[in-house]
Amino acid sequence: MTSRSSVLFVSAGMDKPKKRDNILSRRQQYLNYGALTLATILDANGYSVKLFHGGHSEPESFAKKIHQRGYLGSKYPLMLSMQSFYALSWTKRFTQMVKIISPDTTVILGGRWVVGSDPSWLKSKLPFVDEIVEGLAEEKIIRLAERKNFNNISIFKSAAVPFGLKHNLVDNFREFQPNVEASRGCGMGCAFCEERNVPLTPLKEPALMARQIQDVAAQYDDPGVRPYVQSSFFAPNRSWSDKFARAAGEYRNRIFWRCETRVDSIKPTSISSLASGGLKAIDLGLESASPSQLLAMNKSESPDKYLRRASDFLEACRDNDVWVKVNVLLYAGECEKTLSETIAWLDEHADCIKGVSVGPVVVFGSPKSARGYVSSIREAGGDLVDPRELYESGIGHVHPSLSISAEDAEEISLETSRRYMNKDDYYDLKSFSYYPRSYRYSDFIEDIKGNGASNLPFRVS
Repeated sequence: MTSRSSVLFVSAGMDKPKKRDNILSRRQQYLNYGALTLATILDANGYSVKLFHGGHSEPESFAKKIHQRGYLGSKYPLMLSMQSFYALSWTKRFTQMVKIISPDTTVILGGRWVVGSDPSWLKSKLPFVDEIVEGLAEEKIIRLAERKNFNNISIFKSAAVPFGLKHNLVDNFREFQPNVEASRGCGMGCAFCEERNVPLTPLKEPALMARQIQDVAAQYDDPGVRPYVQSSFFAPNRSWSDKFARAAGEYRNRIFWRCETRVDSIKPTSISSLASGGLKAIDLGLESASPSQLLAMNKSESPDKYLRRASDFLEACRDNDVWVKVNVLLYAGECEKTLSETIAWLDEHADCIKGVSVGPVVVFGSPKSARGYVSSIREAGGDLVDPRELYESGIGHVHPSLSISAEDAEEISLETSRRYMNKDDYYDLKSFSYYPRSYRYSDFIEDIKGNGASNLPFRVS
């Protein structure tokens, strides 16, 4: 089957990284597992499919590359996945070039959290997109591909897909670390979270999770892959964890993996079983150790209990050799006192922490969809740097408080990350999941030399 008979998926790139624009940030790549899920469904139904990632490429050149590979001009629509508002400018430039090269190509855009905010506003920003699809598309992807009134596929509702993803549908897939989806949703109500009101779905069965982790290693023919277990709120109980450890132990190869979770979602007694089943790294949404800030962001109604749980969790991870990258959010109302509370708590637990990622709160969405959240930010003591940003890009940078500006927050973020993370910690965490699999430590050191240390979030020496 020729490439012009294939369904082309593109994961939109970004003109520059989300946080700091340096060579190390531009090395990072993120597998678009949502787009790969749709591609896997079409592949299972007999379609020829290919998924390209825009990364930080120049969008016009990227469109030309795809054309040279023979994928533009397919009889099927181009399926474009935009995961972030940071991709808006890239997406506009890319789709404009697509229409120049192949005017008859139909461009269908999806991206659950971006599209869902205000489709009409988004369409006004992307004039070269023909159709915008809201919500999840797994059950209607064949109809979208055929542009006909096909019946929806009955697979599931909002739960994690029961099948594993076919990673070789991704162009240059061996450079990406694989993904295995465990659950969807969260529903814990945090003020800053897109999934605050989306109910948490049940985890896949432990034996199925263990098998799918092994399956992705088989796809790569390499037990050294490092799957990311996708779940916004990974919350296995003790029974699930023990069953998973037993199931994983039945396989010859122990595959190390990573997940994201909250401090109050996994009992410390479960960490040992999860670690024996391959858990090696956790992105932990601590967000703050200031009681007033935890209350302000609706992270917990009982900050003292929350922080005690966090202490127990981190100690269990340390004792079981599980790396923890702690995420800290400089939320509206942040001040010297609240920041000092968080720093003091992190200092007490420094021996349990592999790294810290810090950043100020950011507002996403059109002016209409973000209106309520902007009001809550202002009520908490913060304010938008420039309200026009939301209209232009769907991204609103924030002064956390009168005493901490957006510029101050950036400097605080760098200083705090450097306090707990050296270059080896940073490389270990990034290479585990986000750097190309061929990217080596020696490459990393050369990049540091070429970039300089001023805007890097770790200690160089």
